[in-house]
Amino acid sequence: MENEFKGVRAFLMIPPSISRDEDLLKNPKSILLMGEIISMLNVTGEFFMSNRKIAEHLRVSIRQVNRYLDLLEKKKLIEREKVVSDKNGAVLGRKIHAGSALMTHMSLGWGTECHEGNDIDDMPLVSPASHKYSSINRSSNRTVNKSSSAKKEEDPEREKIYKDFFFIARMNDNRKNQTTRPSLDEIKQMRKLLYECDVSTLQVTKDKFKERMEWDMVGKPFAYLLKLLRDGLANDQNYESWG
Repeated sequence: MENEFKGVRAFLMIPPSISRDEDLLKNPKSILLMGEIISMLNVTGEFFMSNRKIAEHLRVSIRQVNRYLDLLEKKKLIEREKVVSDKNGAVLGRKIHAGSALMTHMSLGWGTECHEGNDIDDMPLVSPASHKYSSINRSSNRTVNKSSSAKKEEDPEREKIYKDFFFIARMNDNRKNQTTRPSLDEIKQMRKLLYECDVSTLQVTKDKFKERMEWDMVGKPFAYLLKLLRDGLANDQNYESWG
Protein backbone atom coordinates (compact mmCIF):
# COMPACT_ATOMS: atom_id res chain seq x y z
CA MET A 1 0.00 0.00 0.00
CA GLU A 2 1.30 3.47 -0.91
CA ASN A 3 0.95 5.19 2.46
CA GLU A 4 2.31 2.41 4.61
CA PHE A 5 2.94 3.43 8.21
CA LYS A 6 6.65 3.25 9.05
CA GLY A 7 6.34 3.14 12.83
CA VAL A 8 6.04 5.43 15.85
CA ARG A 9 8.82 8.01 16.24
CA ALA A 10 8.33 9.31 19.79
CA PHE A 11 6.60 6.91 22.21
CA LEU A 12 4.02 4.13 22.20
CA MET A 13 0.52 4.53 23.64
CA ILE A 14 -0.24 1.46 25.76
CA PRO A 15 -3.08 1.55 28.34
CA PRO A 16 -2.00 -0.09 31.64
CA SER A 17 -4.91 -2.53 31.49
CA ILE A 18 -3.47 -3.87 28.21
CA SER A 19 0.17 -3.89 29.35
CA ARG A 20 -0.86 -5.94 32.41
CA ASP A 21 -3.10 -8.40 30.59
CA GLU A 22 -2.10 -11.95 31.57
CA ASP A 23 -2.51 -13.43 28.08
CA LEU A 24 -0.57 -10.64 26.41
CA LEU A 25 2.22 -10.78 28.98
CA LYS A 26 2.92 -14.32 27.79
CA ASN A 27 3.66 -12.69 24.40
CA PRO A 28 5.26 -9.36 25.42
CA LYS A 29 5.86 -8.18 21.87
CA SER A 30 2.13 -8.37 21.20
CA ILE A 31 1.85 -5.51 23.73
CA LEU A 32 4.46 -3.50 21.83
CA LEU A 33 2.55 -4.16 18.62
CA MET A 34 -0.65 -2.96 20.31
CA GLY A 35 1.19 0.23 21.25
CA GLU A 36 2.16 0.80 17.60
CA ILE A 37 -1.43 0.20 16.52
CA ILE A 38 -3.02 2.49 19.13
CA SER A 39 -0.54 5.28 18.42
CA MET A 40 -1.54 5.33 14.76
CA LEU A 41 -5.26 4.78 15.37
CA ASN A 42 -5.26 7.85 17.60
CA VAL A 43 -4.15 9.95 14.63
CA THR A 44 -5.74 8.38 11.55
CA GLY A 45 -8.35 5.91 12.80
CA GLU A 46 -6.65 3.14 10.78
CA PHE A 47 -3.41 1.15 10.99
CA PHE A 48 -1.81 -0.08 7.80
CA MET A 49 1.77 -1.16 8.52
CA SER A 50 2.53 -4.39 6.65
CA ASN A 51 3.26 -7.61 8.54
CA ARG A 52 6.74 -7.61 7.02
CA LYS A 53 7.47 -4.13 8.39
CA ILE A 54 6.05 -5.10 11.80
CA ALA A 55 8.28 -8.17 11.84
CA GLU A 56 11.32 -5.96 11.16
CA HIS A 57 10.39 -3.59 14.00
CA LEU A 58 9.76 -6.35 16.53
CA ARG A 59 12.57 -8.60 15.22
CA VAL A 60 10.32 -11.61 14.87
CA SER A 61 9.06 -13.72 11.96
CA ILE A 62 6.06 -12.74 9.84
CA ARG A 63 4.35 -15.90 11.10
CA GLN A 64 4.82 -14.69 14.68
CA VAL A 65 3.31 -11.31 13.75
CA ASN A 66 0.24 -13.14 12.46
CA ARG A 67 -0.02 -14.97 15.79
CA TYR A 68 0.13 -11.65 17.66
CA LEU A 69 -2.59 -10.19 15.43
CA ASP A 70 -4.75 -13.30 15.90
CA LEU A 71 -4.38 -12.92 19.68
CA LEU A 72 -5.23 -9.20 19.64
CA GLU A 73 -8.24 -9.83 17.41
CA LYS A 74 -9.40 -12.72 19.60
CA LYS A 75 -9.36 -10.34 22.58
CA LYS A 76 -11.39 -7.84 20.48
CA LEU A 77 -8.67 -5.21 20.74
CA ILE A 78 -8.48 -4.92 16.94
CA GLU A 79 -10.51 -5.67 13.81
CA ARG A 80 -8.76 -6.54 10.54
CA GLU A 81 -10.10 -5.57 7.13
CA LYS A 82 -8.72 -6.76 3.79
CA VAL A 83 -8.05 -4.11 1.14
CA VAL A 84 -9.14 -5.53 -2.22
CA SER A 85 -8.59 -4.16 -5.73
CA ASP A 86 -11.77 -2.92 -7.43
CA LYS A 87 -10.36 -4.01 -10.78
CA ASN A 88 -9.49 -7.68 -10.25
CA GLY A 89 -10.35 -8.51 -6.65
CA ALA A 90 -6.71 -9.04 -5.72
CA VAL A 91 -5.79 -8.48 -2.06
CA LEU A 92 -3.67 -5.31 -1.88
CA GLY A 93 -3.13 -5.33 1.88
CA ARG A 94 -5.11 -4.96 5.08
CA LYS A 95 -6.16 -2.26 7.49
CA ILE A 96 -6.59 -2.56 11.23
CA HIS A 97 -9.35 -0.75 13.14
CA ALA A 98 -10.07 -0.43 16.85
CA GLY A 99 -11.96 -3.39 18.30
CA SER A 100 -14.80 -3.06 20.77
CA ALA A 101 -12.62 -4.02 23.75
CA LEU A 102 -10.00 -1.40 22.85
CA MET A 103 -12.65 1.29 22.94
CA THR A 104 -13.49 0.20 26.48
CA HIS A 105 -9.84 0.14 27.58
CA MET A 106 -9.19 3.62 26.17
CA SER A 107 -12.37 5.22 27.48
CA LEU A 108 -11.76 3.82 30.96
CA GLY A 109 -8.30 5.29 30.95
CA TRP A 110 -9.50 8.86 31.43
CA GLY A 111 -10.02 9.23 35.17
CA THR A 112 -11.91 5.99 35.86
CA GLU A 113 -10.92 2.51 36.93
CA CYS A 114 -10.93 -0.38 34.48
CA HIS A 115 -12.97 -3.51 35.18
CA GLU A 116 -9.93 -5.66 35.90
CA GLY A 117 -9.13 -3.41 38.86
CA ASN A 118 -6.08 -1.75 37.33
CA ASP A 119 -5.82 1.84 38.57
CA ILE A 120 -5.35 4.30 35.73
CA ASP A 121 -5.19 7.38 37.95
CA ASP A 122 -1.40 7.22 38.21
CA MET A 123 -1.01 7.95 34.50
CA PRO A 124 -1.33 11.77 34.20
CA LEU A 125 -0.68 13.26 30.77
CA VAL A 126 2.35 15.55 31.05
CA SER A 127 3.75 17.78 28.31
CA PRO A 128 7.38 19.01 28.32
CA ALA A 129 6.23 22.57 28.98
CA SER A 130 4.41 21.52 32.13
CA HIS A 131 7.17 19.31 33.54
CA LYS A 132 8.07 21.60 36.45
CA TYR A 133 4.46 21.58 37.61
CA SER A 134 4.04 17.82 37.27
CA SER A 135 4.36 16.90 40.96
CA ILE A 136 1.67 19.42 41.92
CA ASN A 137 -0.59 18.35 39.07
CA ARG A 138 -0.21 14.65 39.89
CA SER A 139 -1.36 15.22 43.45
CA SER A 140 -4.26 17.39 42.32
CA ASN A 141 -5.26 15.07 39.47
CA ARG A 142 -5.31 11.99 41.69
CA THR A 143 -7.66 13.73 44.13
CA VAL A 144 -10.00 14.92 41.37
CA ASN A 145 -9.89 11.66 39.42
CA LYS A 146 -10.57 9.46 42.42
CA SER A 147 -13.57 11.64 43.24
CA SER A 148 -14.71 11.31 39.62
CA SER A 149 -14.28 7.54 39.68
CA ALA A 150 -16.53 7.20 42.69
CA LYS A 151 -19.24 9.22 40.98
CA LYS A 152 -18.91 7.46 37.64
CA GLU A 153 -19.70 3.89 38.51
CA GLU A 154 -21.37 2.41 35.47
CA ASP A 155 -25.04 3.31 35.21
CA PRO A 156 -26.91 0.59 33.23
CA GLU A 157 -29.37 3.13 31.81
CA ARG A 158 -26.58 5.39 30.52
CA GLU A 159 -24.60 2.42 29.18
CA LYS A 160 -27.63 1.21 27.23
CA ILE A 161 -28.03 4.65 25.66
CA TYR A 162 -24.31 4.60 24.82
CA LYS A 163 -24.75 1.30 22.95
CA ASP A 164 -27.83 2.70 21.21
CA PHE A 165 -25.73 5.62 19.96
CA PHE A 166 -23.45 3.18 18.12
CA PHE A 167 -26.40 1.27 16.65
CA ILE A 168 -27.97 4.49 15.39
CA ALA A 169 -24.69 5.84 13.98
CA ARG A 170 -24.31 2.66 11.91
CA MET A 171 -27.93 2.26 10.78
CA ASN A 172 -27.09 3.23 7.17
CA ASP A 173 -23.80 1.32 6.92
CA ASN A 174 -25.17 -1.71 5.04
CA ARG A 175 -26.64 0.44 2.31
CA LYS A 176 -23.43 2.45 2.01
CA ASN A 177 -21.22 -0.64 2.27
CA GLN A 178 -19.08 0.88 5.03
CA THR A 179 -18.53 0.70 8.78
CA THR A 180 -18.91 3.92 10.75
CA ARG A 181 -16.30 4.09 13.52
CA PRO A 182 -15.57 6.88 16.01
CA SER A 183 -12.01 8.04 16.59
CA LEU A 184 -10.48 7.34 19.99
CA ASP A 185 -10.79 11.04 20.82
CA GLU A 186 -14.50 10.96 19.96
CA ILE A 187 -14.95 7.93 22.22
CA LYS A 188 -13.21 9.74 25.06
CA GLN A 189 -15.50 12.75 24.63
CA MET A 190 -18.63 10.60 24.38
CA ARG A 191 -17.79 8.71 27.57
CA LYS A 192 -17.21 11.98 29.40
CA LEU A 193 -20.45 13.57 28.20
CA LEU A 194 -22.39 10.36 28.86
CA TYR A 195 -21.97 10.92 32.59
CA GLU A 196 -22.15 14.72 32.57
CA CYS A 197 -25.54 15.01 30.86
CA ASP A 198 -28.83 14.23 32.61
CA VAL A 199 -30.35 10.89 31.58
CA SER A 200 -33.40 12.71 30.22
CA THR A 201 -31.08 14.84 28.07
CA LEU A 202 -29.34 11.72 26.78
CA GLN A 203 -32.70 10.25 25.79
CA VAL A 204 -33.75 13.43 23.96
CA THR A 205 -30.35 13.50 22.24
CA LYS A 206 -30.76 9.88 21.16
CA ASP A 207 -34.19 10.61 19.66
CA LYS A 208 -32.87 13.64 17.74
CA PHE A 209 -29.87 11.66 16.53
CA LYS A 210 -32.05 8.77 15.37
CA GLU A 211 -34.40 11.09 13.49
CA ARG A 212 -31.52 12.71 11.59
CA MET A 213 -29.91 9.37 10.80
CA GLU A 214 -33.20 7.91 9.54
CA TRP A 215 -33.33 10.75 7.04
CA ASP A 216 -29.65 10.07 6.23
CA MET A 217 -28.80 13.74 6.78
CA VAL A 218 -25.55 13.29 8.72
CA GLY A 219 -22.15 13.00 7.03
CA LYS A 220 -20.13 12.36 10.19
CA PRO A 221 -22.47 10.68 12.70
CA PHE A 222 -20.23 10.70 15.76
CA ALA A 223 -19.12 14.31 15.25
CA TYR A 224 -22.79 15.32 14.96
CA LEU A 225 -23.68 13.25 18.04
CA LEU A 226 -20.99 15.04 20.06
CA LYS A 227 -22.46 18.39 19.02
CA LEU A 228 -25.90 17.27 20.21
CA LEU A 229 -24.44 16.07 23.52
CA ARG A 230 -22.56 19.34 24.08
CA ASP A 231 -25.70 21.34 23.32
CA GLY A 232 -27.66 19.15 25.72
CA LEU A 233 -25.08 19.61 28.47
CA ALA A 234 -25.12 23.38 27.94
CA ASN A 235 -28.91 23.37 28.34
CA ASP A 236 -28.61 21.28 31.52
CA GLN A 237 -26.11 23.72 32.99
CA ASN A 238 -28.22 26.72 31.97
CA TYR A 239 -31.26 25.15 33.66
CA GLU A 240 -29.25 24.57 36.85
CA SER A 241 -28.15 28.22 36.82
CA TRP A 242 -31.57 29.71 36.17
CA GLY A 243 -34.07 27.02 37.12
